[in-house]
Amino acid sequence: MNFKPGERVRLKRDPSAVGVVTDTPPQEMTGRLMIEVEFPTGRARRPASQLERVEAEVDALEDLRNGKLSSPIDLRRTINHLRMTGKLADMIYAMGATNTQFHAYQFKPLLKLLNAPARGLLIADEVGLGKTIEAGLIWTELVARFDARRLLVVCPKPLVEKWRAELRSKFNVEAKACNAAELMDLLRDDAERKQGFAAIASLSSLRPPAKWNDDVEPDQSARGQLARYLADERDDELFDLVIFDEAHHMRNADTANHKLGQLVTEAADYSLLLSATPINLRSNDLRVLLKLLDPDTFENEWQFAILQDENAPLVAACEAARNPGVPIASVAKLIDELPPGRILKTGGRLKRLRAELKSGVEDTPETRVRLAARLEEMSLLGSIVNRTRRRDVAEFKVERRPKTIPWEMSADERKFYDRITHAIERYAYDRDLNERFLLAQTQRLLASSLASAYRHWGEKTGNLSLDEEDDDAPKSVPGPLVSALGEICNDRTVLAELERNDTKFERLSAAIKDLKSADGDQKLIVFSSFRRVISYLKGRLESQGINVVELHGGIKEDRQQTVERFADAPGGTVLLTSEVGGEGLDLQFCRIVLNWDLPWNPMKVEQRIGRVDRIGQQSESVDIINLIASNTIEEIVYDRLYQRLDIIRYALGDFEPILGEIVKDLDIILSDPTLSLAERAAEIDRATQAAEARKQQADQLEREAPGLIAHGENILNRIKEANAPHKMLSSSDLRDYIVSTLVENFPDTRFDRVPGASVEIYEARLSSRAQAEFARFLDSSAKRYPTRFRRDAGSGVRVVFGSNPDPGRFRAIDTVPMTHPLARFASEIRQRRLAGLAIRPVTSLKISRQEAGGLKQGRYAVAVERWSIDGLVPVDKLFYLASEIRTGEVVGPDDAEKLLIQALTSDPSLSALTPAELNSAIDAVENRIIPLIANARDDFENAEAARHYDQIETQIALVQEHRERKRTDMKSRILDLELSGGDVQQKDKKLRSAKMLQGKLDKFLARMDVKLDDLKVKEDAFEIAQPQLVGVAIIEVAG
Repeated sequence: MNFKPGERVRLKRDPSAVGVVTDTPPQEMTGRLMIEVEFPTGRARRPASQLERVEAEVDALEDLRNGKLSSPIDLRRTINHLRMTGKLADMIYAMGATNTQFHAYQFKPLLKLLNAPARGLLIADEVGLGKTIEAGLIWTELVARFDARRLLVVCPKPLVEKWRAELRSKFNVEAKACNAAELMDLLRDDAERKQGFAAIASLSSLRPPAKWNDDVEPDQSARGQLARYLADERDDELFDLVIFDEAHHMRNADTANHKLGQLVTEAADYSLLLSATPINLRSNDLRVLLKLLDPDTFENEWQFAILQDENAPLVAACEAARNPGVPIASVAKLIDELPPGRILKTGGRLKRLRAELKSGVEDTPETRVRLAARLEEMSLLGSIVNRTRRRDVAEFKVERRPKTIPWEMSADERKFYDRITHAIERYAYDRDLNERFLLAQTQRLLASSLASAYRHWGEKTGNLSLDEEDDDAPKSVPGPLVSALGEICNDRTVLAELERNDTKFERLSAAIKDLKSADGDQKLIVFSSFRRVISYLKGRLESQGINVVELHGGIKEDRQQTVERFADAPGGTVLLTSEVGGEGLDLQFCRIVLNWDLPWNPMKVEQRIGRVDRIGQQSESVDIINLIASNTIEEIVYDRLYQRLDIIRYALGDFEPILGEIVKDLDIILSDPTLSLAERAAEIDRATQAAEARKQQADQLEREAPGLIAHGENILNRIKEANAPHKMLSSSDLRDYIVSTLVENFPDTRFDRVPGASVEIYEARLSSRAQAEFARFLDSSAKRYPTRFRRDAGSGVRVVFGSNPDPGRFRAIDTVPMTHPLARFASEIRQRRLAGLAIRPVTSLKISRQEAGGLKQGRYAVAVERWSIDGLVPVDKLFYLASEIRTGEVVGPDDAEKLLIQALTSDPSLSALTPAELNSAIDAVENRIIPLIANARDDFENAEAARHYDQIETQIALVQEHRERKRTDMKSRILDLELSGGDVQQKDKKLRSAKMLQGKLDKFLARMDVKLDDLKVKEDAFEIAQPQLVGVAIIEVAG
């Protein structure tokens, strides 16, 4: 067969090896015609008999029909190359590429920015959640996706060094601290050499002086020159990313700080504003900040007000979707009634959402999260502001699992309880409010332990033995009441019976036995507010052979020593303690808290739980067990306050001040002898309803201030999915990609495993040619990336692929994530070699169930298709789908991706298929998988089209609304001037003013028309690329 130069050919035995015939004439060797072919791995001569012409695009389906199978490694490298060089929507390239701990919430701003049309974001997280890290992750992502090279950080002067250190230590970015003159030098140098820069400057060193743009005598200082340069060159996008820290310093539109923000953001591709305070700013201050990010949308206060109003129904629908108490039918009705906005256009997306709801959806938590996320996406404000609160961050707390152990009093216990309660109420009837507070504590002692209360009052002591140093109420019971209670508690046989048949203690004893039976190594912390009760419980528990440690304000032993004694004690030990006894101590080595009695003040319970729910708690959950007596005031408090407001399950956080006011009301209600038990329950209901309303108002302010949707469950879910092993390029994948590319293209290049190391460290030795080419790459494309390859010329550099598991121990090595210059160099080499070639392998392999992630035994066909859409927000996506060949069971996209990636990562060999197996596989792919992929693709394309056109229509509506309002206003002013009276001189002056105003109007209308034309161009620029079948794999999962 004759092959012409430029023809595409491939190896018959390896269909993935596609190349182009070179201009070198064929040579005959030992009777064979040798053809030189440019393969992705380099030039090679092959016998013509081994080659076949590739007539058109390589078709994976055609190869499958013809049984032309490639090695699994070819499909693995094809997918990895797309991951390395693409901008895949389902991958977060910054994940695992920095020296930071993984916290899902810190990736929320990144995903919001990538999916927002404005290319700007205000990160308004609470203090201490890592806004600097969030900004660094965004920069890392932009470097990986778009080869971003020009970074500017502007911050208050005291933070400059902090930023420089953080960027270097956490993100491998060498940033230069500079002033206005030095920044000008960097910008001019980049304009000429295109090498990029990373700069940090203080706000004060850059802000423009008063006369920076004066027409007669412009300020000639470096700051003035910089301001003019930024204004003149802003269309050239001088920065890939600009970060303003403490951005609230720019909230006043009339200041030089704001003008600097405007000049810099207009000259930047992406912009970030960081501030912990904007939610508390006045609405217009927030608008002024957002105007820096999206001038067209937030140009005017009236537009901002309209957006807030139009956003409100979206917020309400979103809240309803998130609330499981709202039926899904009601959610659908709210969505159906969402009005069309004057500015905020959501018609295309709402049409799809309404159609989906009408077709019927199952009411599941997943469905609700998805509905809320789709509504959140429609919010223009939600896409430009990120707000994370400390209480929303799951990583900083463990799960609290409350459990109630109810207990019923025996007839004798109920008789005693009612008699004491009536005596207290009779005494309280004519007493003032202060004494009633004390009586509330008396009632609490009774609820805590009937036997202890009987013994206590039988001794006619007025000391309540409360162990609450911060309690405002006096701890001594008035003498007349002590005498009255002492007369009731004077029968030792009754006391003996209460102690012998203590129903509450029996419940505690049974709970301890159950816990010991479930896990004998666990220890238990039992809280009580009363020292006498702690003493009583100590004696009872020790009599049952239970090891007890006692800790309260009356214990003489050093409290830390007591804690250490408890820590060293064997499993099953019980710590009996009070709030004061455990105050400030770390008990996170224990995970079970039992509230023997329940303070009426929830803040005290929060202090109890806080002993174990704190940083350092190794368990994923802590158990909080509550002993509650039926038909008592304590039960009312628990049901009406704790349960209703879900106080125990979640940390109080910002809810504490609200609860503080309610607790005062609670004491008054519970100690009011004029109220029956039912009436007290009703009063507490009213108090908690008010608390609930105020809590919701506080949450509403956080959520919507102003009109913001602050929730992000769907985003967090996407982040966690992206952090799954099969979603990330593993260290072995990265190593194979880089090593195979460099070794194949540069002979004599080696990567040798370093023996004896506890982690996979390789010594890289690049060939002379590889060193020379990589040095050029470093100089042109990664000049500021700190790497030992620059110093050691690629000879003997030790590297670890992915992330460094122990940076403190392994310091003298290069960590090579996807963003490292060596990875980018390998990607560029492979891309260059693959120019004009499409490798779409079909392969077959066999793996175990363990390697398949537990998927059941069978033979699966998996197909991967690439979807690309270019629009306001470009999207590039790999879609996976699989089917069990024999049963026809479909495996969804995420599980199919997991199956394929894990199978390929296991380094399997090519597995042959019999003709019958091949035919079954062809049938499954062509008649089952491909049609389903086509349906999914159609849905994806329609969803992206709806998003694109809604967002464009919103921008067009903003410009049109602004244009029409200003035109009407100026026309009215012009008409007033033209028709106004006065003498000839006054009329002439007004006519000149009208003419000048008309000139301004004409210029304004021309500007608006240009904007509308630009938006029309963007509207028409929506493009759906032809889908590409990346590859097919037939995977047999063995038993």
